[in-house]
Amino acid sequence: MKDNNLNKINTDLKPRVKIAICLLVTLIIKPVYATNLQEIYQLALENDAQYKQVVAANLATQEQKPQAISQLLPNVSLSAGTQNVNATSSGGFGFGGETDTNAHNYNFSLNQPVFRWDRYLQLRQAAAVIEQSNAQLLAAQQNLIVRVADAYFNVLAAMDTLTFAQAEKLSLSRQLDQTNQRFEVGLTAITDVQEAKAGYDRAVASEIVAENNVDNTRESLGEIIGDYVMEFAFLQEEIPLVHPDPDSIDDWTTTALEQNLDILAGMHAVEAARQQVKIQRSGHLPTLDLQASKSFQYNSGGRFGANKSKSENIGVQLTVPMFQGGLVNSRTRQAVHQLDQELEKLVQARRASQRSTRQSYLGVISGISQVEALKQAVVSSETALEAIQAGYEVGTRTAVDVIGAERNLSQNKRDYARARYDYLINTMRLKQAAGILSADDVANINNLLN
Repeated sequence: MKDNNLNKINTDLKPRVKIAICLLVTLIIKPVYATNLQEIYQLALENDAQYKQVVAANLATQEQKPQAISQLLPNVSLSAGTQNVNATSSGGFGFGGETDTNAHNYNFSLNQPVFRWDRYLQLRQAAAVIEQSNAQLLAAQQNLIVRVADAYFNVLAAMDTLTFAQAEKLSLSRQLDQTNQRFEVGLTAITDVQEAKAGYDRAVASEIVAENNVDNTRESLGEIIGDYVMEFAFLQEEIPLVHPDPDSIDDWTTTALEQNLDILAGMHAVEAARQQVKIQRSGHLPTLDLQASKSFQYNSGGRFGANKSKSENIGVQLTVPMFQGGLVNSRTRQAVHQLDQELEKLVQARRASQRSTRQSYLGVISGISQVEALKQAVVSSETALEAIQAGYEVGTRTAVDVIGAERNLSQNKRDYARARYDYLINTMRLKQAAGILSADDVANINNLLN
């Protein structure tokens, strides 16, 4: 009886728990409806954590310049204090007794660097670091464009695959019914029925995989924009297949070596490291500061009466480093090695830019040919399927032939859809490698969506 009550309670709670979970998910995740590529990109600019990290890092880096300037400006300080002292003493000659004194003081000081070569170099270094950060920010924005487009087209490709899988399943279901009917009247063998059943089962499995892939690609896009997109604008049936302009792989490579943002950031990093070497070497140089101060002290009461004093000082302070235990030399060697490291990073960035540019260029060229060939392959597959189905009707073809033709048509449709997306992505990656990708390219591709 007790177990029955517990089961009843659990049964009553399950719907409530499901409702609570659904409400919680609704509060955490805000679904977005009817979205195109440009709107997705705007959401990514606002919500992508990876991009916003670079934005925050850039804002933090901008503060290096005012900090470096502050080291060249006067350092002014004011200090003041007051103190009350009550003392009791005993002694001869009339010096014993209690004294109560109050002291006031203030000090105003100014220090103006006159010759601090390391601080001038730090200002130059800050400018190089800021330029490096600016290039990294632009590179992050271009990378965001490619990531968003790639994730968006992955969702469309997954949806296309699901559509083709559903169509294939429906066609093979009809084929299975037709084969069963032919077997019942003795027009076909049991092996054809088994083959048709196996083809249909495979189509069902493919549909399940396609549905899961749609969910996975939506999750990947949601990770970037922080929302779930429910509806998408799809690519038009006919899109222009445009060759790169200029139509020369060497011209694109030259542009990339001049404008690629990773290379530009690396060049500024080398300059910052070069300034660091100079900063460390300047540890051997003397420093010269202009110093001025004004102070006032007042002491009331006491055994000998009140007294006060004030002073004003102005002068220069010269400091000549003599020996620091080899610290300056060690730091200089360290900075030289760091400069070598940045130089090697720059070499790596140049090689990577050259490789990615040439790969993307060839990807665009081959993508155009691939799209055209696969488009014709779909037409040929449809024609072949119709001929095989007609042959099956008259007994010159088997169910195996029909199933193979169905699978071939579905595969060609998937490849054709994927090739169109890859062509557009490669055009973006080519411009990214050349350092010329912008939000206008997002708008241009968005115009190709329904």
